[in-house]
Amino acid sequence: MSVIGRYVNLKQTGRNYVGLCPFHSEKTPSFSVNPEKRFFYCFGCGTGGNVINFVMRMHNLPFTEAVIQLAGDAGIEVPQISQEERRSHELRERIMEINQLAARYYYRTLRSPAAEHACRYLAGRGISQALARTFFLGYAPDGWDQLVQFLEGQQVNLEDAQTAGLISLGQKGYVDRFRARIIFPICDHLGRFIGFGGRIIGDGHPKYLNTAETPVFQKGRVFYGLNWAKDAIKRADRAVIVEGYTDVISLYAKGVQNVVASLGTALTTAHARLLGRFTKHVTIAFDGDQAGERATLRGMQLLTQAGMSVRVARLGSGQDPDGFARSHSSEDVQAWLAQAQPLVEYMINQALAQHNLDTREGKLAASHEVITVLAEIENAVERDEYIRYAAGKLRVHEDSLRADVNKHRTGGTREQSDSHTRPRNRHTIRRVQIPTVSHGELVERDLLRWVLHQPELLDQVTAAGFAAEDFAAAEYRHLFSLLVQGEWDELGANTAGQLLSLDQPTGQWQEYLNQFQAVVWKRRLSEIEEKLSSLENEREGFDIHMELYVLLKHYYDLRQTVFLSKEKRAARPGGRGEDA
Repeated sequence: MSVIGRYVNLKQTGRNYVGLCPFHSEKTPSFSVNPEKRFFYCFGCGTGGNVINFVMRMHNLPFTEAVIQLAGDAGIEVPQISQEERRSHELRERIMEINQLAARYYYRTLRSPAAEHACRYLAGRGISQALARTFFLGYAPDGWDQLVQFLEGQQVNLEDAQTAGLISLGQKGYVDRFRARIIFPICDHLGRFIGFGGRIIGDGHPKYLNTAETPVFQKGRVFYGLNWAKDAIKRADRAVIVEGYTDVISLYAKGVQNVVASLGTALTTAHARLLGRFTKHVTIAFDGDQAGERATLRGMQLLTQAGMSVRVARLGSGQDPDGFARSHSSEDVQAWLAQAQPLVEYMINQALAQHNLDTREGKLAASHEVITVLAEIENAVERDEYIRYAAGKLRVHEDSLRADVNKHRTGGTREQSDSHTRPRNRHTIRRVQIPTVSHGELVERDLLRWVLHQPELLDQVTAAGFAAEDFAAAEYRHLFSLLVQGEWDELGANTAGQLLSLDQPTGQWQEYLNQFQAVVWKRRLSEIEEKLSSLENEREGFDIHMELYVLLKHYYDLRQTVFLSKEKRAARPGGRGEDA
């Protein structure tokens, strides 16, 4: 806003700001800026992007020089990059620009008379015109070089287009990679076009064809739909992971907007790291066939080891989320996801399903696998609950199962130094546990108890700059939001009732507020450290370097604030600094 406002006279209209476009002549404002998404778009000439794109266009600058200018204006020291890094980044930028041109071409083609059969196919799959527009679906015509001709007309370097995976070099010249296919554009989490998936209409192989690995597209590092879903994921504090494009679209049509797809590939640590920027809670909803079950187990193991809380939404054999969503109501879909099984429950049921429990041999084999799962649970209360659950499923005495689990755990502890001798099976996941209540949640609880007993303290909390987003526990975040807005609902009433049933906290109110400040600071620092760690692992170009520098500046500014606050408190008579 502040940058664009230097060049365009903007006036607020609802959530957006509008003005006369600086890139073409007009008398009626068609240039719009969305400050929440940090995105501009002109409905007159079709120009759009972020603030970097704006500066590039205004001053006719390449990407790197535009970033340097913005960084200088913000007082941020610009990192030096090598010529090789600069060339690599410029190639990535050219590929994404070519992908955007191709996406627009495919999009327009789907809405031409030549694609009537493609539109009928989509309608038959429950994908309306509105959904097709939302997901920018397109169509690649049944010709050898129609995209090639279009790109040549746009003065595109065809070697770059080949590097982008859109065309390939044949004996008689360049030919299109995607032909006679529905096109699903794939964007990164920032909304930049990085690749495409094509679904053939009718018979033919392969049924789905994806962009090959390119400098901007690696299947193991991207989720389809994350650019549309990331805000909903943050709001829900949960992501639903499916396997394919139509799974995402069908669930989205039924109101599940926090959904992404793994593009049919196994989940990777890069996937977990990317998703971890937006949530730590995941529901896996893969197909109900054997391949889907195997993919679910692999995905659970990886996500759990990455520190995520995992649930599994099961489907019957032969079902997939796309078909389920199209044949059920929105309420049914929401209920199905709400009934997703916790990780351990799913693993126990999967172990039991592999054996005939009506036979002695089957029951013994199943019990061995279940014991391994149960023995890996570190939380004693959780382990006890699942022992009771598994004993009922196995139809065995609870005490007998508990004794075997304890024996297995004792043996596991003794053999920990020789990990290769420990019993393992396909259901084993290390350190499966449900986190106990953290210190931070206890501090949040006590702060809200004070506010509920003495409502006038709410003004002090908001005056100190705290907002609902500073509460980690979802129920406390929701309650604080209601208190600030002066509103009420059933969930808020239930949470308030539970807190009011406790005694009023003892001690000094300011100490509780200071503890909450320390918890918030520590959480913010941890979040920045996680982002820094994630970006350091990517090392994918100049824009990553810039994001690292911005985060580092925020990090050290916050550390300085914490340090000064601790010094101030320590200087008070009898005072002491709060750890952050």
